[in-house]
Amino acid sequence: MGKMLPGPALRFAIGAMLTLHAPAARGQGATGTWGFVNARYDTRSSAYIYTGYGWRRVFAMAGVVNNPRTGYAELAGGAGVVFRTGADAEHWLAFTTAGAGSRSFAQIYWLPKVRTGAVTSRATVKWRISYGGIEPQKLSVSPLSMTVPLRGRWAGGVAMEVAATEGTRAEIAAGPELRLKLPGAALGVNALRDVTGRGSGVRLFFASTF
Repeated sequence: MGKMLPGPALRFAIGAMLTLHAPAARGQGATGTWGFVNARYDTRSSAYIYTGYGWRRVFAMAGVVNNPRTGYAELAGGAGVVFRTGADAEHWLAFTTAGAGSRSFAQIYWLPKVRTGAVTSRATVKWRISYGGIEPQKLSVSPLSMTVPLRGRWAGGVAMEVAATEGTRAEIAAGPELRLKLPGAALGVNALRDVTGRGSGVRLFFASTF
């Protein structure tokens, strides 16, 4: 799967998780064990599936990323924490190490979910850093969405995706998003078009916590 995080980065990750975990654990009490699955299929870029197992507010996770159009494949594993910054603001923060062939990366994930009135904002932020600095860093928001309740279990709104690789121009895409709330899960679809007209894609996604 690749090299482990270097000493300073590993100490930072552990320290950050312990710092963030402390107030959340005191507020929630003994919440027991739980798990999650997060999957995506994309007609334009990579598909993935991540799964994890947690205890109280901390969790371990593993994932597989694959793009059949380019042959890119990635395996990742790491740990993270779930915490709140308010009654309507939940955050997932994870630190992973990933391997893709002979290359390996450190990756940081931040997944905030914030409710403001009827609007729910979600984002998946990923920062990828190559071990040894042999490849450019990459920061992506895939996607940032804002939805409102429509009818019954349905919600809809807009989504935007931003990807920036060090030394290159950022790529931006936007479009509509539709979500269906299921018991303990969510199923959704969005259709994003590059703002420069370089392409478009449809994305199906599923997320479940159990």
